[in-house]
Amino acid sequence: MNSDLVFHAVSKRKWKDLNKGGYYSPVENGEDIEIVCTTAEKLNDYLNEKFKGRKNLLLLVIDKSRLTNKIIFNKEDGSAIIENAINIDAILDKIKLDCDTEGKFDVTVDST
Repeated sequence: MNSDLVFHAVSKRKWKDLNKGGYYSPVENGEDIEIVCTTAEKLNDYLNEKFKGRKNLLLLVIDKSRLTNKIIFNKEDGSAIIENAINIDAILDKIKLDCDTEGKFDVTVDST
């Protein structure tokens, strides 16, 4: 699937704290950090590796063509890094996610 979409998961609490001034901008120790995203093909791997057992997540659906900041792709692992912040108008949707009873995620993105 060749898509203009990438995905990023964040806790609902962090979303509220880091969504300011028209940008989602994660900060760690006072510094902007890279925002790790993934493609649809690698979405479940990303969620199960980084968020296993977590509930109250938001999956940000991001249109990479609308991003104002640089995005770097790693084709080997399906990851993408967005530098500094995501402009809110590049986020097409926020989908609430919870893991299943085994702590895993199984999300399907339909390309049609």
